[in-house]
Amino acid sequence: MPALRFLIRDFIQGLPALSPLAFMLALRNPRRLPIFIADTVRLYRSHAKLRVPSITPWELLDHSQPVTLRLGENGLFAAMENNFLMMQIAAMLRPLRIFEIGTSQGRTTALLAMNTPPETHIFTLDLPPEATLPAGVSDLHLIELARKELGIAFRGTNWESRITQLLGDSGSFDFTPYYDTMDLVTVDGSHTYKFVRQDSLNAFRMIRPGGVILWHDFESMRSEYGVSRFVDECRRAGLPVFRLGREQGDSRYAVMRVTDEIKRKLATLTA
Repeated sequence: MPALRFLIRDFIQGLPALSPLAFMLALRNPRRLPIFIADTVRLYRSHAKLRVPSITPWELLDHSQPVTLRLGENGLFAAMENNFLMMQIAAMLRPLRIFEIGTSQGRTTALLAMNTPPETHIFTLDLPPEATLPAGVSDLHLIELARKELGIAFRGTNWESRITQLLGDSGSFDFTPYYDTMDLVTVDGSHTYKFVRQDSLNAFRMIRPGGVILWHDFESMRSEYGVSRFVDECRRAGLPVFRLGREQGDSRYAVMRVTDEIKRKLATLTA
């Protein structure tokens, strides 16, 4: 069973993190323990040269000019390094149509809107606040937060008119009107493997040649490494998926630039 194989792999790779320090952290701050284990595994994979190769936004997009990022509008700032990398991709790519799977509070949505041209339109999808949760969904605390504050970061801003909030379960949502029309797709819904896979296949269908797909929470200790597991599968299938950022960095994003050739390959994977 593939799921059992990955569970065993994750357990073995996590053994170096099971130390007195991990035990003390579990007692003092249990919610930080998965992050500690993920960081330990990431460090091990780095030294063992097992990490997915990295790529910077400039290398990915063959961009040599300086890029200016916009911050602070409506009191919104980038909180982590991965936000800056995502914003750099958006500012360099200048996408006209973006699809975001996973809205939550809408911080990423707003940062994308802030750093793209005025003619850019963003479609962002999340569960309706009153929806029954799909079986096996992860990140329940984030879902509860989204139910209370869905899209709050862009509500009432000057970007709101450029953002369409879509409501639905990504497992049953009809993505067909968006096929082959997106310049940028971000996959940041549930991090359980089966949901990452289905969201990614829909991203493959929506992206157009020349576009970029971003996966958030790559190399994260969430939901059995759902994103990392899918990225590993993509690379074994010959897809050019990279870890976004510096060689020793921790961006939490995986990324793929879709050429005409890659788009044809994606079509065979989603057939």
